[in-house]
Amino acid sequence: MAGSQVRQVQNDLAGLSLSTNGDAKVSSIEVVDKTKSDHHVYNVYYYKEKIRTTVTHKASVVDQWIVSVYNDFRHKLNNLVVGLDIEWSRIRDNSERNKVAVLQLCLARRCLIFQISCCDSIPKSLHEFLNNNEFIFAGVGIDSDAYKLWGDHRLNVSITEELGGLAAFKLSKTVGEYREGRLCKAGLKVLAKDVLNLELPKPEGILLSNWNIPFLSDYQVEYACLDALVSYKLAIDLMNRANPVHTDEPKKSCEDYLLETEQEDFEMVNESKTDGTKSDSGCTQKPRDTPKKGSPAGEGWSWKSLFRK
Repeated sequence: MAGSQVRQVQNDLAGLSLSTNGDAKVSSIEVVDKTKSDHHVYNVYYYKEKIRTTVTHKASVVDQWIVSVYNDFRHKLNNLVVGLDIEWSRIRDNSERNKVAVLQLCLARRCLIFQISCCDSIPKSLHEFLNNNEFIFAGVGIDSDAYKLWGDHRLNVSITEELGGLAAFKLSKTVGEYREGRLCKAGLKVLAKDVLNLELPKPEGILLSNWNIPFLSDYQVEYACLDALVSYKLAIDLMNRANPVHTDEPKKSCEDYLLETEQEDFEMVNESKTDGTKSDSGCTQKPRDTPKKGSPAGEGWSWKSLFRK
């Protein structure tokens, strides 16, 4: 994109705001460092919580960010929860989808925004990080995001947690509520309000903006960070809640529940000799076609090799 086009896009975005319907702003952003050519650093504030956010298109910066996670969470790597989200530029007049342009990862009070569409290369450390069977990547529509990452960039997300299905399970008081599955179809904004009682600004103008530009606007950075941050906060909150009283079984995804429901209905049909008609369940989730587990980063490679000797 030409420099004049980039400036025009950024000027257009400058008029946007993440405030919600005239309410007081719940988020803001400040620049920490924009002097480096390989990455920019921001502080994103959400309800006064500060999130250190790194934006980069360089594989070496992604390496450093991942190493810092392994270092700082070395005693908590088993079942480490990471909020994951993606952004891509929508095409309004074409049925084809643009490739994933931005990948966001968030845990604790740090966030990485990786501009895949502008990157010099996708580092092996990121392949290994996403493919780590000890990590749980949480999000809304997470399997769809994982499918896009694999199809567009051959990045395999090994373990996922669908927040809609988890919320439906944890917050349902009866099996009937779980079967209805209203929260299974809820978006991130609705889940943030219903589960965390937090507002999440999601202006359409920023969602539909150009995510392939080499320098994201401050508003785009803030928007991208908040999506991954709220995904992380939802996962931590829901996973720490007790299982509902209507079941002693461990939590199930919407897909698991639907498969079980279909099996029960099939057995009932055989017993009663009915026509086989059954009601629809709200808890539906299309399984994704993913590669077999195992590091796509190359045989013999390990994230441990990234540590300084």
